[in-house]
Amino acid sequence: MELLDFLIKNWMLAVVFVISGVLLLFWTQIQNRFSSTSGVSTLEATRLINAGGIIILDVRDAASYADGHLGKAINIPLAELREKLPDLRKRSPKNILVYCERGQRSLPAAKILAELGKTVHNLQGGLIAWKEAGLPVEKNPEKSPEKSNGKSSK
Repeated sequence: MELLDFLIKNWMLAVVFVISGVLLLFWTQIQNRFSSTSGVSTLEATRLINAGGIIILDVRDAASYADGHLGKAINIPLAELREKLPDLRKRSPKNILVYCERGQRSLPAAKILAELGKTVHNLQGGLIAWKEAGLPVEKNPEKSPEKSNGKSSK
């Protein structure tokens, strides 16, 4: 009975509490609805890649890219992304899949890429989630730091 009396006397507080709880539960869906970027799972990413018409963008540094990346991925480190926007604008696909190692650098990259007017998909969990899902990774050993220093890994 005391709870009911409290709710009746403080009905506005109860309404604010309920609305804020609902917003917290559905924040990612709300954010994706009003944003030109969306977070995608590895399954959704493979569907996008298989459908074609997508730019796959790796925003890690060159050494990390050489150690392993998604097939057909273009490497533009996050620090260089703004200056490379004109080059990306010239490419025809309307969709961009952006990723990094864990998904933290790709989020600000996705916001920058949204300026292109293309649909941007951020791979949730990044390359780590991709590998954990058992999906293929390509390597460019000729570009790795060990090879460029004249060292070989035997």
